[in-house]
Amino acid sequence: MQLQIALDRMTLRRAVDITRAVAPYADWIEVGTSLVKHYGMDAVAQLVQAADGKPVLADLKTVDDAAFEFGLAYDAGASSATVLALAEDVTVETAVRVAEERQLEAVVDLMVVPETRRSALAARLPFHVVLAAHIGKDAQQSSAKPGDLLGPWASGRPVAVAGGLGPHELAPLGGVQNLRAIVGSAITGAADPAAAARAVRAAADTAEREVAPR
Repeated sequence: MQLQIALDRMTLRRAVDITRAVAPYADWIEVGTSLVKHYGMDAVAQLVQAADGKPVLADLKTVDDAAFEFGLAYDAGASSATVLALAEDVTVETAVRVAEERQLEAVVDLMVVPETRRSALAARLPFHVVLAAHIGKDAQQSSAKPGDLLGPWASGRPVAVAGGLGPHELAPLGGVQNLRAIVGSAITGAADPAAAARAVRAAADTAEREVAPR
């Protein structure tokens, strides 16, 4: 289980400080949408530098003009960027094409799209494209969990899950192959983000180990 730590709703200076503190425990660092909107590509560039070699995802949530927006993120040093699944097919396909041309990653954010759309994208898109089951910030007030969005479409391909995850929510996800767990405020909102990241890392490793074949 990979761990992606998402930074959102904070100053860029604090995001840089937290990135330096939590990078040792992360597989990925995410420049959240709020940071991108507030600070632009400077946020991506600064977190790439602070991540000390860990790959950085720019959570653009692109819905149009994918070639330009993905190009901006990659030029700033991002290794991955997100496009919304609710965008037109040509936009999703353009994002994937640009990522392939750069030999970098594209993530398709499945927030608010129905099962039929998730399944159609999984059937059509190349295997290496990451599909992200995502419960948005506002929708997290409900009892919905991102793992509930996983279905047959997720079988055998790289997937990510995001939306209110913390160490206690990772155990049920241990059996999902090729999984990237995206954790935000449970780490970044903690009094000691490094300690929180260490605890989440341990929970992720435990969840995966407990379902590993013996």
